[in-house]
Amino acid sequence: HFYNTVGEKRKTGAPGGEQEKKKDSSCWFCLKSPNVEKHLVISIGSTMYLALAKGALRNDHVMIVPTNHIKCQQFLEVNQQEDVEAFKAALRTLNRTTKKCTTVFFERSLSTSHMQIQCISVSRYSVNDIKDVFYTFSEKYSLEVQEVPAGEDWKEVVPPGSDYFLAEFENEDKLVFLCSQKVRFPLQFGREVLASEELLNMPRRVSWKECKISKEQEIHDVGKFRKEFEEFDPFKVGDDSDSD
Repeated sequence: HFYNTVGEKRKTGAPGGEQEKKKDSSCWFCLKSPNVEKHLVISIGSTMYLALAKGALRNDHVMIVPTNHIKCQQFLEVNQQEDVEAFKAALRTLNRTTKKCTTVFFERSLSTSHMQIQCISVSRYSVNDIKDVFYTFSEKYSLEVQEVPAGEDWKEVVPPGSDYFLAEFENEDKLVFLCSQKVRFPLQFGREVLASEELLNMPRRVSWKECKISKEQEIHDVGKFRKEFEEFDPFKVGDDSDSD
């Protein structure tokens, strides 16, 4: 269902086998899975793909997702992280130049078996304004948060095997929220912050289940976004190729 799944983590680069094949075949996000909703796919890279989010906050709410079964960014290999960064740079440029918007990315490793980096465009707000809203909500839920400046490795502040929530901004600064057993982490935290009155002002759209649209509308939104993204797509094929 392209937003929230529960399952186990795997190590990237590990040998295949029947267990991994079963995961790939049952996962909603693995491209080889019969369960994947391929009409939501916008662009396919070497190891990542870009897709419209199911139950999107806005019709340009997209996700960066591994083509294979990987739990979260902590388990990405170098070439996989490079593909993530290529998509992020392209999305930032698209939003900044054509929509005059800033871009917010967020990822939650908790209660997720397949990595999904959400991408939301937000207009009229500075990075500090958006950070302040994240801090306000972190205080509301008594969450542990650490700011990581651009250029520094956020993975160093996450203990091995720990779950986290990561928010990243236009200037590549990041906020890392550690999910501890002491405090129950709100699973819709990212959507709640961005849908708040302080930012997108869409408080009724916090739950993705309340934002589901018809398959026909999804196909329309994917086509519209693909056309907008085409000139920025780092994995765009030649003009004489079939873009589908």
